[in-house]
Amino acid sequence: MLLILKKKKYINTTYKHFGRLGNLFFVGMALHFIAKKNNLKCHYKMYNKFKNLSIKLFSGENIYLETILLTDINFYNILINEPLYKNVYINNNIWCQTFEFALYLRNYFNIDEQKNKIIENNIYKNNYNNNNNVFIHIRIGDIENISQPFEYYNTILSNLNFDIGYISSDTINHNKCKQLINKYNLIIINYDDIETIMFGSTCKYIILSNGTYSWLIGLLSFYSQVYYPKYDSIWHKNIYRFNDWLEVNYNNIN
Repeated sequence: MLLILKKKKYINTTYKHFGRLGNLFFVGMALHFIAKKNNLKCHYKMYNKFKNLSIKLFSGENIYLETILLTDINFYNILINEPLYKNVYINNNIWCQTFEFALYLRNYFNIDEQKNKIIENNIYKNNYNNNNNVFIHIRIGDIENISQPFEYYNTILSNLNFDIGYISSDTINHNKCKQLINKYNLIIINYDDIETIMFGSTCKYIILSNGTYSWLIGLLSFYSQVYYPKYDSIWHKNIYRFNDWLEVNYNNIN
């Protein structure tokens, strides 16, 4: 779909997308790869946050005469096929959260050049592959009714032999978090969103909840055993199902 836009500031940018960090990672990375192929001049929401993780999003030199709407249907083909030589327009209806793109991202960040940049930039880099600790991320705030139950986390933790347990949550005073903290003597991590990713991704075991922010912690872990819930999200598809990540079907937990 070709578009005629009056304001150039709306092309080749994630400015019009209202997602949070995890969502903007998926959309921003899609634009990054398309921009590199077409040498597009781009702007990204939260550019500096991603740069702090050593993820530098590409901006080139070109602005073309024609613009195409980027959608969940066409973005991946545009990304992997020949150069488009068109601008792209991104609105709030695209999320780029498909398994094929999640796998593309996993393979990209496991390339030594990308992986080593992220590791070297991590302020907790000495913890990589050098601890027997567990990190639990729990998302509750805006999805309390469909968030994973206490039993999901409890079942995994009760079967792990770890030294120190850490927990981070958007609702740390929720009863679920309090139960886990008291039962397993967990240490609360109350860092900002970028430092939380840095710290959590270096622990030997990582227990994720649903959501792209939690997923991003797992993506950048490199040396960890990652656990994730079997859950069909109302937002993203099966972005978790990498062969080396362990799925836990909490619906079968008694």
